[in-house]
Amino acid sequence: MGTSIQFYPAGIIPTVNLEHYLSENSSLVFRLGLNIVDRQDFSDFNETEEGTGFGGSIGYRKHFPSGKGKFVAGVNLDVWSLTIDWTDLEGSGTLVSGNTYTLVVQPWLEGGYFLPIKNTKSQLGLTLGFGREINAITSGDEVEQGFIGSISLQYLFQL
Repeated sequence: MGTSIQFYPAGIIPTVNLEHYLSENSSLVFRLGLNIVDRQDFSDFNETEEGTGFGGSIGYRKHFPSGKGKFVAGVNLDVWSLTIDWTDLEGSGTLVSGNTYTLVVQPWLEGGYFLPIKNTKSQLGLTLGFGREINAITSGDEVEQGFIGSISLQYLFQL
């Protein structure tokens, strides 16, 4: 079990994680969390886009022991239920606002390194991710989707 905090240019995702080992060198990873979105000026559709939503992911990880720790490589699929508040300028310069519900499907790859914490059954990890946000279901005006990179700090402990 563990926790993580994933940072990407348009938001932060804190999660609670469960990693189930299939063998010594492979595992399934399950995450539940909150996606806090602030797309700043990244959107091609709106001036601002901010929101939150719950979701989770399932992933598969390969482990490669190295030194005191291990490298990991994995593939993940996230699903996030988001409500995005947005503002935009109309052609006349009038500021308009609204909100959009979107169900985001996000496949992504990860790679990183985990290091055990001395005299414990815990470990710290740092991973990098690359994937794509896809607005699978949208209710309201269109909001941004696209490629995304991230960095995640993870703390895992063994029960």
